[in-house]
Amino acid sequence: MNPTRVAQALERLRDDFPLEQRLQKAPEAVRATYVEVLGHWRRTGRPPGADALDGTALEQLAALDAVAHQAHGLGCYPYSAAPAGITVAATGDGPVTAMCAIDALAIPMLSGARSRINAACSHCSQAVALESGPGGVANTDSIAVHYRPRRAGGAPCCSSLCDGITFVCAGCAPAGHPDYLGLAEADTVARQFFAFQRVWLDASTADRPGRRFSPS
Repeated sequence: MNPTRVAQALERLRDDFPLEQRLQKAPEAVRATYVEVLGHWRRTGRPPGADALDGTALEQLAALDAVAHQAHGLGCYPYSAAPAGITVAATGDGPVTAMCAIDALAIPMLSGARSRINAACSHCSQAVALESGPGGVANTDSIAVHYRPRRAGGAPCCSSLCDGITFVCAGCAPAGHPDYLGLAEADTVARQFFAFQRVWLDASTADRPGRRFSPS
């Protein structure tokens, strides 16, 4: 793993999508609703019902691109409420969809559970699968992550950046290309980018770790 590449990719992601920075500046009530939404996803693996949440705070969260109104409900990075082709399943639990490859790598850190990530190489469509858990990904040289530039236009991250951050098989990843990260590098970026979520969830009484979700 190359620490310089990790630092550069993390800085790039925070520039492309300054999620933590935006939320840190939000009013306390908005952050509280955010933790409620995120905590529901972590507990159940499903989107919460918007009618049970503070509507004004949800509007502000959507304006910050901290949540996204998607095909099957309220998405909350790293969790997607729309089909995205990348799923994460903890042992004994049903799969949850991730917004992108980096988001998928963050979910086992948030859940604290050993998990299996399934996707397909975005270049050749070959199936890729990997194991991850609270301590990190089971690294393999056979998988990498492609980080394409974010599209201009002001669309939410889920539709302007996430579909460009994908898993690829090693045979499709050119060596040394700045837009490709090794799996361990991408995992480190994911855990550092979303680390604030774990801190907020663990400090909040809105979240109750230990409850597990099952497929519907």
